[in-house]
Amino acid sequence: MAGGKGAETLTGTFGQQMQAMLVVVIFAACGGILVQIMMKGLEFRSGKLGATKHLKIPALLTKIEIPPLVGMILFGCIARNFFCSEYMDHYPEYYAGWVRSVCLSIILLRGGMELEFAGKGLTVVLLTLVPQNAEAICAAVASKWIFNFPWPLCFAQGYTLGAVSPAIIVPSCMILHNKQYGTAKGIPTTLIAASSFDDIIAISLFSVFLTVSFN
Repeated sequence: MAGGKGAETLTGTFGQQMQAMLVVVIFAACGGILVQIMMKGLEFRSGKLGATKHLKIPALLTKIEIPPLVGMILFGCIARNFFCSEYMDHYPEYYAGWVRSVCLSIILLRGGMELEFAGKGLTVVLLTLVPQNAEAICAAVASKWIFNFPWPLCFAQGYTLGAVSPAIIVPSCMILHNKQYGTAKGIPTTLIAASSFDDIIAISLFSVFLTVSFN
C-alpha cells in the first residue's frame, strides 16, 4: 500500500488531517494552473453597459511546452516540505496512499480507453519487456555492487526504477494523439499500451521479489 503507514500511526484529528491534505491539493492545483497560464496565456473579458474590457496575459513560454503536471509536482513538494508545518505535522500518509492509488487507476483507465494496438502486438511486447528488464537488471547489478543488497532486494529495487510513470506517459501521449502527431503509424497509442503493460509487470515482479527478500 502506498503511503507506508497504517491508520494507527496517524496524528491529529480527522479535520486536521484533511486540512493538511487539502493544503497540498490546493497548492498542486495552483502550480498546474500557473504552468498552463505560462504556456497558453490568459484572457479576461468583462462587459458592462455595452462596453467590453479585455485583460490579456500573454504566454511566457512559446518555444517549449511544459506539462502542467510539472507545476503540480513542484508546488506539491513545496507545500509538503517547506510550507504550513502546523498542518503538515498531521498529513495523513495512509489516506494519501489511497488517493494516489485511485489517481493511478484513473490514469491507467484513461490509457486503456485509448488503446488501439491491433497489428502491433510484437512491437508492444518488445517495448514492454526489453527497456524495463534491461533497466531493472542494470539497477539490480548496481545495487548489489554499491550497497551489497541481497539479490531479491536488488531486483525489487530494479523494478522500482524500471517502471515508467503513467502520470507522465499517458497524458503526454494523449496530447500527441489529439494533435495527430504520429497517429498515422499509431505511435502514441502503442506507447500508451506498452506503458500500461510495463507498470503491470513492474508492480507484479516488485511484489514477488519483495516478498522473497523478506521471507
